[in-house]
Amino acid sequence: MSPFQLKVLDVLQNKYFQNAEVVAGHEGLTRSVKWAHVLEIIHVDNFLVGEELVLTTGLSLQHSIEDFVSFIEAIIQKNCAALCIEYGTSIQAVPEAILTLANRHQLPIIVFHEAVPFVRITQDLHSQIINQQYLLISSLEAYSQTLNKNAVLGQNTDDILQNMYNELKIQIMFSIKGREPVFFPNMVHKKRQQFLTLNTSSQQFKHEPIFLFDQHYADLSIYREDGLFSEFELLILDRTATALAQLLMREFYIEEKKNIEDASILADWIDQKLSKEEIYKFIVTHYTNYTQSSGTVFILASPNTLTKAQEDVVYSKLYYRNLFEQHGFIPFLFERKSYVIFILLHTKDSKAIRDMLNNMFSSLVKTEFYKKQQAQGYQIAIGKVVCDVDEIPKSYQTALETLYICRKVQTSSFFYDDLHLYHLIYKLQMQVDLQEVIFDYLQPVIEYDEKYNSKLLETLQVYLQTNGSKQQTANQLFIVRQTLYHRLKKLESLLGKNFMNGHNRITLEFMLLANSLIEDKS
Repeated sequence: MSPFQLKVLDVLQNKYFQNAEVVAGHEGLTRSVKWAHVLEIIHVDNFLVGEELVLTTGLSLQHSIEDFVSFIEAIIQKNCAALCIEYGTSIQAVPEAILTLANRHQLPIIVFHEAVPFVRITQDLHSQIINQQYLLISSLEAYSQTLNKNAVLGQNTDDILQNMYNELKIQIMFSIKGREPVFFPNMVHKKRQQFLTLNTSSQQFKHEPIFLFDQHYADLSIYREDGLFSEFELLILDRTATALAQLLMREFYIEEKKNIEDASILADWIDQKLSKEEIYKFIVTHYTNYTQSSGTVFILASPNTLTKAQEDVVYSKLYYRNLFEQHGFIPFLFERKSYVIFILLHTKDSKAIRDMLNNMFSSLVKTEFYKKQQAQGYQIAIGKVVCDVDEIPKSYQTALETLYICRKVQTSSFFYDDLHLYHLIYKLQMQVDLQEVIFDYLQPVIEYDEKYNSKLLETLQVYLQTNGSKQQTANQLFIVRQTLYHRLKKLESLLGKNFMNGHNRITLEFMLLANSLIEDKS
């Protein structure tokens, strides 16, 4: 007998059931019993809520088989635990059709061949149920006190999962988003892979999500092959998830405190105020097994107008830190104004790091997390991958340039390495009056658009992007071919008939890119 859950099998051990017979629904004998109720009417909708043991003499069932079927269907619909029928003057046998229906839905039907005191039965069962509830609450309180005591003693994730396993003795899985799941007890690799192929939405699993700063951060799950979870197991799952959330928050704030202490050193690092020896000394104080590595800088820029900004930034730092650590990076991070700056180190060479980052972010952009951040106005940029730690300031500067470019123009990438032409334009802009150079080449088109409110500049840009395809240009601009021909003829008159040839075309493409980068978007 379960100490916290009364089942139909347990009820059969009651002294008043010694001569009772199970005539149908043997496969449902493990159903839970949460109350006992005597019913002598057919329409039960307002009298049952689920998991009751129903007792009846069959007084209202003797008149017709249709009434009997309606009664059975109703208690099946209400998910009752079992039906107990006392044979007597009202009913002497259960019809075959009823037995078939009960077997089909695994509803146990128990018959008494002699008169039994229903009042005594309900008293006994209710006392047993109430005692079990008291024992459940006491055990749950003792478990919570153990968790609280261990929290004071500095417990870790393994300690919490060990306590949970000691209480339940079932398979536990703890998974932080972006990390490999933790199994308790642990499994060999082959069995673990088989387990991960199971459908986690099936009734064999129960999950409790863990939220940090209103964001879904992790999941705690339990597994039973029979899928029959008790109320106690689900309550323990809930309490343990709360304890893990508190532990994760405490660990995060400890990490945040350490990051604040390191912030001035990290700022000096990217501002080129540290020697190579000082950088190495700082790194090995955090990672004693550190070896020389390549690295890059990742910048997360948060919008100033974001509501609940601090909570979202904190969660973002957690998310990205886990993502980078999962792929073997050593991350150092600190905040500067509205930027979260990650210095990422890795033992692999620069090419391997670039490939790894590309794969990571190809997957990231498909996630709901990234899509939500983009909708809120977050922006990201990744600087040049450098070969040594003293070159990190160069990566930082290129990340800032990349962020600037991504804010000014719509690019298909946020990697420095993918935006070389834009970076060239950016550097030219720092040296010469690029606006004046652009105006020298595009002045006739710009002035014509301003005077006649036309779209020649946009037409020129799309026409160049489509390699001079008139059909594609017309489709992208949503205009008819005749309108396009008219615009191209006007462009020829303004730029010359050979504007699509050789150097003329290259120059125009460069100037259009430059114009899109430096023009005021406000």
